[in-house]
Order: sequence, then C-alpha cells, then structure tokens
Amino acid sequence: MAMRGIFFHFALAVLIGAGCGSPGSGVADLASVEAPAPTAAPALDPKEIMRWRKPNSEARLGAALPQQGVMVAFMRWGETMLGVFDVAGAKMIPLAKRETGALVVAQGGSRLATLVRESPNPARNHIEILDWRNGGSLVIEPATDDAVLGFAFDAEGKHLSYATMNLRNSRSTHVTWRVGLLDLERQQARIVMDSAVQKIGEEGIPVPFAWSGPPAERRAGRTGRLYLQGWSPFRGMIRQSIWALSPERGEPAKIVSAPNYVGTPRLSPDGVRLAYLGTDMGSLPAEFVAPPGAPPGNLLSVMDLTAGAEVPWARGGKTAFGTFAWSAGGEEVVAAEQAWLNGRFRDVEIRRIGKGTAVSVAKIDSSQSVREVAGILECRERNLFWVEKERAAAKLYVNRGEVSQLLFELPDGAIQLLGCVNR
Repeated sequence: MAMRGIFFHFALAVLIGAGCGSPGSGVADLASVEAPAPTAAPALDPKEIMRWRKPNSEARLGAALPQQGVMVAFMRWGETMLGVFDVAGAKMIPLAKRETGALVVAQGGSRLATLVRESPNPARNHIEILDWRNGGSLVIEPATDDAVLGFAFDAEGKHLSYATMNLRNSRSTHVTWRVGLLDLERQQARIVMDSAVQKIGEEGIPVPFAWSGPPAERRAGRTGRLYLQGWSPFRGMIRQSIWALSPERGEPAKIVSAPNYVGTPRLSPDGVRLAYLGTDMGSLPAEFVAPPGAPPGNLLSVMDLTAGAEVPWARGGKTAFGTFAWSAGGEEVVAAEQAWLNGRFRDVEIRRIGKGTAVSVAKIDSSQSVREVAGILECRERNLFWVEKERAAAKLYVNRGEVSQLLFELPDGAIQLLGCVNR
C-alpha cells in the first residue's frame, strides 16, 4: 500500500528556503534572483529527463525480514533510518540510512522511494529507490535545475510517477513544471504532461500522491489512473484542486475543487474510492477563530471514483478529524478525532468510521501533556499502528484484538509509517 502520504510530504521548508517564497515570507521571489526570462522548453532527449545510476547496495536482504511487520522511518538529528519494525520481536531491522531533512517517501510493492536533498539548493536532489526484498537500489537524478516535489508508486512498485519544478525558468507569473513516468524495470523515462502543453488552471503544479491500478487493468497492459494534488509554489505551497490522469492519454480531469477539502486525500486499497476531509464552518465552536492556513476538517467524505459520486461518511459537529487512513480491507476509515479543548482542537481518540457508523479503538491520553497523532496505518488481521508525538518524543503503538500496546519510543525524534510487510 502506497503511503500517501507523501504526500503527506513535499519538503516544503527546503524548497521555500531556496527562493520559492510566498508573499510576506521574507524570502526572495525567484524573479528577483534569476535574470533570464522563461523560455519555451525544447524537445527533450530521454537522458535529459532523468539520469539513472546504480550505487553500491546497502540494503539488507529480504531473508532477514520478519513474516509480518511495518515499514517505518525513524528521523533523529537530521538523519533518517529506514527499516522494518518486527512486531513479534519488538525490534527495528534497519535497511538504510539517509540524510533527507524533511522526508518525502513512497512505497510500492517491495520498493521504497526517498527524496534526497544534496544541499540547500533544492535543484541539487535525486530520488533513491530501494528494493527491500533483494537489497537492490537505484539512484535517479532529475534534469538540471529541476526540483522534485513529490512522487507516487503504482501498486506493484514497477512504475513511479513524479513532479518537478524547473527553478531557473519559473517566476511568480509563470511556473515551469513536468509530470513524468519512470519504468523502473526497463529504466526508461517519459513526460506525461508539462506546463508547456497542459494547462490545469489555478496556475498550480500537479503533484502525484496516489496511483490506482486494479489487477484487471494491469493484465490488460494499462497503467491505471494517477491522482494529483495542485500546489502553488509562489503562494506558500497552498493546496489546490485534485486531478485524475490516465498516463496513456495525458489529459487531466478535475475531480475535487480546492474549497471542498483540506489536507491530503487518501486512496482506498482497491483504488476505487477517495476519502478526504472538508470543513463545515457553521458547525465549528462559536469561539473558534481560524488561524492562517487550512481550517480544521470536521466532515469526512468519500468519493466513488467510478461513478464520481461523493457521499458524506461522518460529520464531526463540534469535533474535528486529524490524521486518517483507510483500513486494510478498505471498508472503513481509521481517524484521529479531535475535541475542542482550551481554545484549540486536540486529538483525543482513534475511531473506525464507516458510512454512518463509528467505533472507538483507542483513547489518546493528554492529561499530563498534549499528544498528537502523527500517523495511522492498518495491516492485515486488523493490526492497527499509530504514532503519537509528545513533546520532542515519538511513540509507536499497535492495537491488536482490541488491546493497545506501546511498541517503541524514540526520544528527540519522529516516526513515520510507510507501509505493511507481509511475506
């Protein structure tokens, strides 16, 4: 299962620090630091789209991995450890170390993709592909002056779609971007759409966050559909509309408008439904004052991507929803519920939500200090994992058979859930 996160997800602080400033940020606009005017992009040789190379393998072989576990990233002091947490043995099995800064990562099949920033300049970057079953790895470098914003695997991990922004040819009035497709088996790259041809409106950059592809489509040689989230680099990376794209046709279609959702949507495991949060401002507490940025999401909706129909699943009323994810079977959404406490929304409970139903899974104890649910992931046999942030520490929990258990605590760090390992 790909973590959409990404999505959840685009190395925002690093990108802005290199000159993509929003109004009032105190950072120079690209137009003030780049003299040449934007030029039309010439036809590209495949080598100018992406460059491929194989580093020395550093991953551990799949034989060392547990039968069941959860793929995680432990981030501490500027370094990221990618590995598998063995639930039965209550231990971390390391796969690789990365100096990634803000983590942008995706999982597909047995492959992990990680964005590595080589310097404060976001155009000095590359994608590292790690196959945790056989220990193989691959480095993919974007074209000169291109900064990678995000990417998403197909279900089998054989293809990776990505979005880049060309820093040299971008201005506050014009952004040069590309959405590409990488065939990791053949090591081939092609452009699916770019700013020179396609106009998606809103002057945003479409960044992939999920990729659906039912088995029948893959057997027929089709690549399914990409789902992309619009981002505005010169407006503080504000999220915009959600788009669907067939890689074969390259014509994006808007499926959710920007005002109708907040945060990053989640694609169901079978790829036929999209869950996202919206805001009913009239139901928020009377004393609520919207801070800068997106309002809290208190309305959970699910779209049937086949029919294009949107159905409300849960309305928070005076409460809101935080982090959420699909259940392993794709019949429920597991979400952190937030209550209005001391002038702000705080995570208080994790709930399983179906269409018109909700069941409590675990309570979040914030009596001593504020805790925030930073990630949720469910694997087979209803093994539900989540991460709580408490002050500078991160704690990994699991709920099995209606019993919750603390698995691991990382002081002065962060934990990100990436995917399930089932051998």
